[in-house]
Amino acid sequence: MNCDIIIPVWNQLDVTRDCIDSVLKHTDYPYRFIIIDNGSEKETEGYLKGLKDISIADIILIRNDRNLGFVKAVNQGIKASDARYLCILNNDTIVTGGWLGEMVRIIETNPAIGLLNPSSNTSGQFSKDQSINDYAASLRRFSGQIQELYTCRGFCMLLKREVIERLGSLDEIYHLGYFDDTDYCKRAQLSGYRTARAKAAYVYHKENTSFKGLEENKALFENNEKIFFSRWGRHLRVAYIVDRITSGDEIDRIAIDAARAGHQIIIFIRKGLDWPVTLDHFDIRRMDINPIFFGMASFYKIMARKKKKGFHVILTDNILFGAFLNMTGIFHGSDVLIGPDKKNLLDILRKKSKVV
Repeated sequence: MNCDIIIPVWNQLDVTRDCIDSVLKHTDYPYRFIIIDNGSEKETEGYLKGLKDISIADIILIRNDRNLGFVKAVNQGIKASDARYLCILNNDTIVTGGWLGEMVRIIETNPAIGLLNPSSNTSGQFSKDQSINDYAASLRRFSGQIQELYTCRGFCMLLKREVIERLGSLDEIYHLGYFDDTDYCKRAQLSGYRTARAKAAYVYHKENTSFKGLEENKALFENNEKIFFSRWGRHLRVAYIVDRITSGDEIDRIAIDAARAGHQIIIFIRKGLDWPVTLDHFDIRRMDINPIFFGMASFYKIMARKKKKGFHVILTDNILFGAFLNMTGIFHGSDVLIGPDKKNLLDILRKKSKVV
């Protein structure tokens, strides 16, 4: 068994060299490079040809005469691959010790997972006080552990061959990039696969270097966002005010189903109560609240978040507090649902997420 590492390259010689060097130094699983040179200038083109000529690793090098965009380049790599696993890797990444072996072990031992990210600064894992490699080493205590994700990101995304065979390539309507990876994950989830993060694998991402030279960057993002939202709906935020845990199973089901439907759910819970959710999911989060002033403290937190990212729906198991939220709706601007009702919540989220 082996893995094809697909790396699209468009100039950026220094970051590309750093990426390739890190893969050569830190990869502990059999692999082959599939490098797509997306019309790079002579210096980068020469470097990539040199890699193939000196045979430092098994390499397929595909040269395009012009920049066809990230998505088409990845699809060229997918077409050239015959490995059991494929890893889409940005050229502005730095991999660390054992990254690929850990990811492959995770995906082999979790049949439901079809796409997998490593831990990364891109998803909030970083340290200001440690080097990249030292921080990566500190994560190895989490070997074998995962966190389920709403979506995997394409900076470093491991896929099973069976996923490619079922879904095909990335959708080229997203052209240069943005939302192509999220769209693919939604398609995979619709086919029954889970998307997750391998906690003990670490890849550092020098974010936005691929697009920062493009003047149309903002327009590209907004256009692709519009396409994605029209297909899949928006990512919404739910506040679940748990006044008392009368049924932990019901809270668990509501949180998991809301997160797997593509939404973020923050559970406001009295400090000291046991956590009722069984799944480690990136979009299921805990907010501990002072038990003495639980209602007012929860309302204050809701209003404080409204300034940046307010809640679309507030769910509460307290009838009186629910009535208060309905009366103050002009201030918080959220739909209010009283009583833990998974079906009603999912129906509301489905309607509100649609883009008209």
